[in-house]
Amino acid sequence: MRVGPDRWPDVKLWERVVQANRPGPPEDSVRFRTASTLAVMVAIAACWSQGELSAPLALFTMAATAVGNALSYWRRARPWMAVKPILAFCVVGGFLWFLVTVTRTATPGNIATVEQPLAALFAWVLSTHAFDVPARRDVAYSLAGSAALMAVAAAQTVDLSLAPYVVVWAACGVWGLVAMWQSMSGARGVPWASLGFSSAVVAVLAVLFVALLPAPHVSTALIFPSSSAGDSPVNSPSNLTDGGGASLPAHAAAPDGPTRVGGYLGFAKSLDTAVRGHLGNQVILRVRASKPSFWIGQTYDTWNGQSWVESSHPTNGPTLHKLTSGSPFTIPLSPDQLAPLAGNASDIQTFYLAQSGPNLVFHADNAQRVYLQSQQLFLTGSGTIVSSTSMGAGTVYTVVSADNVATPAQLRASTTPPARGGSTPSLTPAQKKRYLQLPSVDPRVAALATRITAGITTSANGNPRVYDKIAAIEAWMSSHIHYSTDIPPLRPGQNAVDSFLFGSRIGYCEQISTATAVMLRSIGIPAREAVGYVPGSFNPITDLYQVQAKDAHAWVQVWFPGYGWQNFDPTAQVPLANPSPGSVIARSTAKFFGHLPWVPITVVVVVAVAAVDLRRRYLRRPKHWADQVARGLERAGQQAGLARGGNETLARYCERLARAAPELGPDLHRAATAVEGSAYGGGQPDPPQAEAIRAFARQLRIPRNGHGHRKGRNTGRAGTRQDDASASANDAPAASRGR
Repeated sequence: MRVGPDRWPDVKLWERVVQANRPGPPEDSVRFRTASTLAVMVAIAACWSQGELSAPLALFTMAATAVGNALSYWRRARPWMAVKPILAFCVVGGFLWFLVTVTRTATPGNIATVEQPLAALFAWVLSTHAFDVPARRDVAYSLAGSAALMAVAAAQTVDLSLAPYVVVWAACGVWGLVAMWQSMSGARGVPWASLGFSSAVVAVLAVLFVALLPAPHVSTALIFPSSSAGDSPVNSPSNLTDGGGASLPAHAAAPDGPTRVGGYLGFAKSLDTAVRGHLGNQVILRVRASKPSFWIGQTYDTWNGQSWVESSHPTNGPTLHKLTSGSPFTIPLSPDQLAPLAGNASDIQTFYLAQSGPNLVFHADNAQRVYLQSQQLFLTGSGTIVSSTSMGAGTVYTVVSADNVATPAQLRASTTPPARGGSTPSLTPAQKKRYLQLPSVDPRVAALATRITAGITTSANGNPRVYDKIAAIEAWMSSHIHYSTDIPPLRPGQNAVDSFLFGSRIGYCEQISTATAVMLRSIGIPAREAVGYVPGSFNPITDLYQVQAKDAHAWVQVWFPGYGWQNFDPTAQVPLANPSPGSVIARSTAKFFGHLPWVPITVVVVVAVAAVDLRRRYLRRPKHWADQVARGLERAGQQAGLARGGNETLARYCERLARAAPELGPDLHRAATAVEGSAYGGGQPDPPQAEAIRAFARQLRIPRNGHGHRKGRNTGRAGTRQDDASASANDAPAASRGR
């Protein structure tokens, strides 16, 4: 029964369902179906690569997609109607499984707990749908559904490992769209011009979209992610391990060891400034943060002339606080910390470990909460946070800190702490003694620090102008030292600071920061050494900082009344906010082009253009002697102002040239006769004659004079007399027309 719009009220619901599900014309394009199938399979593989699908499920759904599409193509003209109820039952079962799984395992506000079930549901639906794709709209649905599966794969990716899958999937998508267009229009070939133009427009729009995106902002509305990978209980007496990784071991090497260095190579209970090992470019961790910051691993307060140690560390002192509340762990204030400053925003950092490392919990200043899948945490007296389990590659944890970074104006005015209930207003005498501790120091150190800050006196209101003194020492360091890790180890008993300041003045971040801290202490400013990471390069695609091993760093922290510990560093600058993707792309592009060897590139481009032009000229050069003769005659006539008409035969053209140069008439007639005879089958001249005619055409010069011009104008009327022969001229062979 035919159903029109005016008959809808009379049609039963079942008939409407049948009509809506009636298959369209069978899709015969193998290319379209293959591209759609590959796009779905690549999307499933992408979800597997991001850990959102198990390997068995990914293999099963990929195989089902391939088999289902093959059967659908085989039965495209006569689909099995009995398959639809079975497929509907499978899809409904998949949705019920998804709802039950999410209800049991999902955490409100934590989208990460929904992604794996969602990826499994999408893969199940697309592989089930593959068994009933007879028509074009069904194949197109599979192609579009693969995009949703790719979006699920990209939701939580933290590196560029997904990029190859995206490239292959995009290629399959473009191939599928072109194949669908060919199937719909019945056209053959690829519309390269339209495809290239549309691809360029999409690329430009994508770049503009990314460039105009604002700087990333970490949301506080969701529960923060955490996961453990390869964790095991830590039984070390110091509660600090290197996690089995060799990139940054959590212990100092021995001078007689295999590395032949005795310095600080990682995060440990002590910091030996004698020698630093080489740090490579391998990515250690990735960080998504509200703002870039110094990410602290440890702090040290006691200096013995060559090494820093933490006096409150369990192996060096009795202070150790155990946190057993479970995730999220609430971090109490240490005795030398202040409560968060009023009005300061939360600084949220999520760390994704790419390498096994020490079980330190890195964080920005004033850590308040830690989301980490661990039974307990250890907290030292100076605020170092250590997990009770090891941290393998793939571990994820989040730290919420209170931003206590003060402006230079605030620090300059910091003389007495503001009244804040419940906070430690300033250092106690014992704490002040602890952060002013020095062994027997060369008097030259204090003399140098005093000389650098000599012009900075106490202000009229009694402000000691601590910030200005720190800035002066930082400026002196920046202008008087050279950064390098290529330095010899210290001799036994040699003081690292004395050797650095009054010797080579060549060092690395540990030596520079140590010398800065010792000079500050020598003039009565409380300071300590901090180690951790500075932000690496920012990836505008993932919104993550990629922290490499070489980003391990040491810097100075100085105590300010009312503001607590503030970071200072003569060798590194940490931005105040996350960069926008556009600024990152612009800087990266400028850096890329700035480092290109433009002179060799220019030479290569010029040579390539010249080669292409020579090849073009070679390909356009007439190959047959008759074509070469015709081209030579046309060139000579054009130079004399007598261009050949579009419908003019070579014989008529030579007659016109002969009127401009009568003395050349016989030779022109001979050349035209030979060419047209060759074109129309009138016979070929012998090789010597052909070569003589070709030489004549190549050397032909028709004088450009008044007589020639007059003859040229008169030939306009002769040209009109050629109209009667235009039809036959148009049918003339190429050689007779010189084309």
